[in-house]
Amino acid sequence: MKQITEYCTGCRACEQLCGKKAIRLIADKEGFLTATIDENCCVDCGLCRKRCPQNRNDLFYGAPLSTLAVRLKDEQTLYRSASGGAFAGLAAWVIRHGGVVFGVKYDEEMRAVHSSAVTLDELDSLLSSKYVQSDTENTFSEVRRFLKEERMVLYSGTGCQIGALRSFLGKDYDNLILVDLICHGVSSPLLFKRYLEFLHQRHGGKVTEYDFRDKRGGWGLGYKYKYKYKYKYKYKYGSATADPYYTYFLKGHTYRECCYNCHYAHTERAGDITIADYWGIEKYHSDFYSIKGVSLMLLNSVVGMNFWKRVEGDFEYKDSKLEYAVAGNHNLKHPTERKDEIRNHIYDGIDSMDVKEYFATRFPLHLSLMQRVKNMLPAQIKLWLKKLKK
Repeated sequence: MKQITEYCTGCRACEQLCGKKAIRLIADKEGFLTATIDENCCVDCGLCRKRCPQNRNDLFYGAPLSTLAVRLKDEQTLYRSASGGAFAGLAAWVIRHGGVVFGVKYDEEMRAVHSSAVTLDELDSLLSSKYVQSDTENTFSEVRRFLKEERMVLYSGTGCQIGALRSFLGKDYDNLILVDLICHGVSSPLLFKRYLEFLHQRHGGKVTEYDFRDKRGGWGLGYKYKYKYKYKYKYKYGSATADPYYTYFLKGHTYRECCYNCHYAHTERAGDITIADYWGIEKYHSDFYSIKGVSLMLLNSVVGMNFWKRVEGDFEYKDSKLEYAVAGNHNLKHPTERKDEIRNHIYDGIDSMDVKEYFATRFPLHLSLMQRVKNMLPAQIKLWLKKLKK
């Protein structure tokens, strides 16, 4: 067998399923992990092709059973969360009841990797969004082990990662809660690595922390990162429009090729529960809008509904409508559109050009006067303006 699928997502399901260890995930020229087959070891059993989630259309639930706007009551954790603290609240409940949570953290090298948490302290590193494709590593096999031990498990990831885990396991479990994210698409780990090198050169210090969803200016698209300069650490704050990596990510120019053909970009979901920012909630539920953040939550299965009944006491919430959710989250309708004139060349020179030259030529920013003024405002002023607007 030479190819498992035309649209590999790099999920690692095939690698962990292969009994002959004939499959490895290797970074392609853009830095995305891609399944490769050692034909000397492969016995052509076809299991990888059969279980590849990209070759299946039976990994989805029907229309959501319920649509909710939610906000975590624990305000300290809410502040550290990207929007309304949906993942944090669900995950904390599982941990408090002896379960295991899987989500994404940065490792020592600032790589986004899936990892488990069994304490609330460990959970902290899994909070907030990481706008780069995560490496699931060996977590699917770890999930299977915990399930066999009859531990409760919550696993959070993009739609394709959740579909991959379901396909890998081969059956549903009552003690498994799958939480998928409404995903625009994912950028390359190599691109994020080069971006951190770019920031290192700019500041003369290595970046040790990065938060794409800092809330100093309220719920929105503000970033914060920490870097070491000489003998002390400093922080840098800003908004998405002022940052090349962030801007081009949000515009959809840096995604994996299969993201533009994503078959998880609709209201039928792979997870028991779907979460996202509830963008546009002020139009439909102005009484529930908060500058502290609001999450959208779709309950897609009986497992998801039953789990929600156990955790709902930790949240403020409001019943909503699916059409409102779709209006503010277009990836519930269709994949992100590929802008060929930019995407065709965005990764050219990623591993050969000087990093400053690369970002200057591939990621130019064209800011309006209004955007420049807004980016100069201190976070406290932005927060005050949001409160005034509300």
